[in-house]
Amino acid sequence: MFQRRKNILRFNTILGANMNFNCDIYPKILPVGKEAEISISIAESVFKQGHTYSIHAFSKVNLWEETRLEVKADGDGFLRFCLPFQTQGEYLVNVYQAPEDKLITAHLFAAHPDLAWRKAYKGDMHIHTHYSDGRQSPIYMAVRAKELGLDFIAITDHDRYQPSLEAIEEAKKMNLNLLLLPGEEVSVREGCGHFVALCASDWVAAQKSQTEIYDKDYQDILDNELKDKTLVDELSKEKYAHAVWTVKKIHEFGGHAILAHPYWVAGQKFHLNRPVYDQLLEDGLYDAVEVLGDVTPEDNLLSVAKYFEEVAKGRKIPIMSNSDTHRSHDQMYGNYWALVLAEKLEQEEIFDAIFDLKSVACEQHPGEKLRIYGPFDLVEYAFFLHREFFPMHDKICAQEGELYMRLLNGEKTDHKELERLKTELGRLYEKTWGK
Repeated sequence: MFQRRKNILRFNTILGANMNFNCDIYPKILPVGKEAEISISIAESVFKQGHTYSIHAFSKVNLWEETRLEVKADGDGFLRFCLPFQTQGEYLVNVYQAPEDKLITAHLFAAHPDLAWRKAYKGDMHIHTHYSDGRQSPIYMAVRAKELGLDFIAITDHDRYQPSLEAIEEAKKMNLNLLLLPGEEVSVREGCGHFVALCASDWVAAQKSQTEIYDKDYQDILDNELKDKTLVDELSKEKYAHAVWTVKKIHEFGGHAILAHPYWVAGQKFHLNRPVYDQLLEDGLYDAVEVLGDVTPEDNLLSVAKYFEEVAKGRKIPIMSNSDTHRSHDQMYGNYWALVLAEKLEQEEIFDAIFDLKSVACEQHPGEKLRIYGPFDLVEYAFFLHREFFPMHDKICAQEGELYMRLLNGEKTDHKELERLKTELGRLYEKTWGK
């Protein structure tokens, strides 16, 4: 059942010369290779009942694929028609009320069947608070994430696990519409970098302080797993064993080991020894790599270049983009995020998607253009989503975040409005993906 125009979510679309209507077209995401019913309405009631409009739909990718048809407007002000989608990529739909009199141009995307059923979520899983070297509390950073348009986050203080659990508990109390995951940033000994441990069942870094047990496990790694192993040049087994211990311990606790900021410069040197990174890549000793998440553009671009070099060799590397933020309003938070294509906004589905290579790394700084890195098909799709879906998504999230911030500050808050916004965001997803 299609809802009447006054109840639908509206997308602001730039239309024709000197025309600007609030246009709603849905679903926006279709599976390639199938025909689908499309509905369009305009808030200004331009579509007149019984009037015939000309439709010109065409693939942006395939120059020879286009469809022309005549459609009569329904009594409720909608145009409804079916279109075939034969080519993966973006489609444009022009609507004319007379020859040479174009009313609107709307945009759709035909995705590969393995992508079309997946929804898009934005997340940042490397965030610090005042429990390590950050400035704000865990729950403050969580609410700020909502304001910034994020759908999921993890608090990952240095070698501290409890702050992430505190954020989760505080978020439950205020019914925060955000998926929070447990985590910590684990420092590895001997220049072997940092791993972000996500969703582990216990405090990984605390195990390092149990010296006797650590030393025994460390020696077992040297005597068994690394005994007959050939490592890359300039890397000793004694140093590499610390990285092996860290990843093994994260996995022992059921967590995911994310290699953090591989080209971060600390003390005028790369924090992660290059031979260690090469060996980690060779062994696949990680669950994902933070392709974006460093301090400078040079650090990040080195990481991106290394990623593409390894992909060219045939490696399949799950990727993330995280802010590694230490303040709620700094140059990092909200400027880096991972776009994950998952069935649901749930912990298992998010990580299944990342490990299935269904994520891209995104960054956009104030006054700069959006940049996205990853497999071509996903990058093309992600640019479409950031142009045609996320502006409305982010607007709703910002309104939610503002109300949650009032609630956090002890101010009077309209809980009915919070519920309305939550419902509106859910409806936006349903309409965009046709579910």
